Amino acid sequence: MIITYVFADSTMEFNTSNWRCMMPHNAINKTKEHKSNLIHLNEFINNSENSQKFCQESDIIIVERNLFGDTNTMLQFWKGRNKILVANFDDAYPFITPSNIAYNFWNLGEINVNDGTGEKKAYMRPMPLRQFEWGLKICAGAIMPSKTLAKDYEHLTPTYVVKNYPPVEVYTSIEKQKHDEIIIGWGGSLSHFQSFVDSGVLNAIKRICKKIPEVKLMINGDKRVYDNIEIPEDRKIFHGFVPYEQWPALVSNFDIGLAPLAGEYDKRRSWIKPLEYMLLKIPWLASDIGSYDEIREYGRLVKNRYDIWETVLLETINNLGSEENNERINRAYEFAIKQDTFLNVNNIINTFKKIIDKGYD
Repeated sequence: MIITYVFADSTMEFNTSNWRCMMPHNAINKTKEHKSNLIHLNEFINNSENSQKFCQESDIIIVERNLFGDTNTMLQFWKGRNKILVANFDDAYPFITPSNIAYNFWNLGEINVNDGTGEKKAYMRPMPLRQFEWGLKICAGAIMPSKTLAKDYEHLTPTYVVKNYPPVEVYTSIEKQKHDEIIIGWGGSLSHFQSFVDSGVLNAIKRICKKIPEVKLMINGDKRVYDNIEIPEDRKIFHGFVPYEQWPALVSNFDIGLAPLAGEYDKRRSWIKPLEYMLLKIPWLASDIGSYDEIREYGRLVKNRYDIWETVLLETINNLGSEENNERINRAYEFAIKQDTFLNVNNIINTFKKIIDKGYD
């Protein structure tokens, strides 16, 4: 089989495209049995010579996220040439909250344009969410990492769950750092701020820091989260975004990993965050709103009340190094290493075969 992945992220924000396109692309080519091409969305919509070559030879074309404007034009172009097209995304765009950097685009259609006199705001019409639905209807199917997200869109196109599978060796090769403090940590994109505000974890951490002098909080990525934790500056650490290659080493500093969630948008999250903790043998706590039900035995799922977060955090801190904690960490690790991209490449290929066999209705 020949696959072409069309990725949407720029080099400055290469995160979702890494998980949804680059990682499976590398694993597919590693099989030597199948071939995967990789092109940026700009090449696809400009119908570059490279894009024409890759798409023409492909059995299936996987297009990431930006199903609006010229992307949909090119979807129609290749559908008219009998190519199997698949949408590939991992976010619940209709449920994005105003604190999310992408809110103004998806929900208001706000874009920046340059009319020759400088950058100005303009508004995309029809709205991006409407155009996104049109794009889905053009495709033979859509892949996403969440069952709930798949259910949301099954009325528009056949949907298939393809999980985010990591290249395990990137994590297992990391040597864990030793330190005297107890570091509670979190890292992620600018889409998680509301998760912290609404889950109750901010207040819980504030109370924990008053009770246990050794505790420090480490936030990687979103400065807004760091700024809203009301604890002394010497009790919290901030680190900006780093390339993916440096990410596991940064996360390995955590003694306890957090994954707070809140609201409909977060109910459709993939398992990336807890899975990374598991690969690095870090005990983790997450909000109990359904997103991580299938891996609940490997961590602690917490109801979103600050007092419950506080209680479970205290229990986790007191259990660090205990036999019970080590046993859970080891079970979690054994599960996580089986989610390696290459070990699961046949799941990805078999999904693509189903979509190809079904074709267009």
